Amino acid sequence: MPLVRIDMHEHLRDLRPRMSEAVHSALVEGWEMPADDLFQIFTLHAQGDLFYSRTFPDADRTDIVFVQVLAFTGYSAEVKQRGAALLVDRLAALGIKRDDVLVALSENGDGDWLAPSGDPS
Repeated sequence: MPLVRIDMHEHLRDLRPRMSEAVHSALVEGWEMPADDLFQIFTLHAQGDLFYSRTFPDADRTDIVFVQVLAFTGYSAEVKQRGAALLVDRLAALGIKRDDVLVALSENGDGDWLAPSGDPS
C-alpha cells in the first residue's frame, strides 16, 4: 500500500487531478502496485513556503514538486528507479519541468500499516 504525499506551490492547484492520475499510473506500472491502491495527499503552499536548491544535483530548478512515496518494503533498487523515472516522465508530460520534481521513497514493513477492511460483525 503506497501512501503518496505531494507538496507543491498553489499555482499548480488545477493540475492536481491529472497529477494524481500520473503519479498513480506510474506506481501501478513502474512498481506494480494494485490499481485500486490509491492513497494520496496533496498539500498546496504559498510562494516562499518551500525551500529547495535550484542547482543540486546538476539541476536547473525554477520551482519544486516534492513527491514522497511511503511503501511496503521489498522493492528492488531497479524497480524503485524505474518507477520514479516513470513518475517524473508522466509529470513532465503535464508540463512540469523534470528538474522541478524531487521523488523520495521510504519503506516500512509488517505491523506498520493498518487499513481495516470488511465488517467485523
